Amino acid sequence: MSIGAHPPCILLADGNEQSRQMFGTFFSGRGWSYDVVPDSSAMAGALEKGSYDIIIADVELSGPDSSGVLRDILEKHPSQAIIAVSPNTTYEDALKMFRSGATDLLARPVDFGWLERVVQQIVFSRRNDERERATYRFVTKEQAEMRFSCADLAQLSSISLPLVGRLAQSGMLSHTDALKIRLAVQEAVLNGLEHGNLELDSQWKEEIELDGSDRFSSVRRQRLADPRYSERFVYVTLEFGIGRLEITVRDEGKGFLNAHVVQANGKVDSLACSGRGLALMSSAVDEVRFDKNGSVVTMIKRLHERKSTEDYGS
Repeated sequence: MSIGAHPPCILLADGNEQSRQMFGTFFSGRGWSYDVVPDSSAMAGALEKGSYDIIIADVELSGPDSSGVLRDILEKHPSQAIIAVSPNTTYEDALKMFRSGATDLLARPVDFGWLERVVQQIVFSRRNDERERATYRFVTKEQAEMRFSCADLAQLSSISLPLVGRLAQSGMLSHTDALKIRLAVQEAVLNGLEHGNLELDSQWKEEIELDGSDRFSSVRRQRLADPRYSERFVYVTLEFGIGRLEITVRDEGKGFLNAHVVQANGKVDSLACSGRGLALMSSAVDEVRFDKNGSVVTMIKRLHERKSTEDYGS
């Protein structure tokens, strides 16, 4: 997915000089525009002077309560995208950050490859939403299905969901909710690819091979070259009806959740399956269900009442 000739404009709020240098080197290497502030007071001041596609903010910023500053920012700029940087990504900590307004959560040590994908998704989504037409208010039902092979997904930096953009433009979803849904779907698809179809184990990331690479990345490359894995598909189905949006992500793997983690109602035990991914999905929608040990994930979002014709002007 391309974000065109205009690079992202980012505000980095980080009190650690070494961390600021790492982020700055990464941003500069990609030609992104960015400003840096060391504390929450300076962050608020920067936003009074200009606007940014994304704020990347350390949750442990010095100065006034950073979560309170973020809430104030969102009151003034409801569609502002915020990536919170935190050393803690347990389910409970992540859910707290999402509920305070964070669009997504970045764990330390920073995975800059992941960050690049998320930034591309956020910027593309925000700019694409601006081009959507208000005529979608006349649509009462729509269904779409996408099918991706593992090889396809390995080449995609992010996934476009036009239906979600149309719902946001029509007023049935807020732009913030639409963005969170896109990131939640991307998370579910990545899980379907790596843990479902490729049957990778997250613990392998901690196992370092002789060549210096981690076992997770090494096995990922091997299985993407193996037709037994690479020719499996991930399906994304979106169904919009009056009052609700239902999204299902299905892979062709054996299921990456232990059977005892999935409850009878399809919900996941948050204590047994903690982390950023589940918190992201839980905060983006009203209901999340897992079937076939995680091979099928269903996300349901209740929609706002559509805007009246007068709201759009002539």
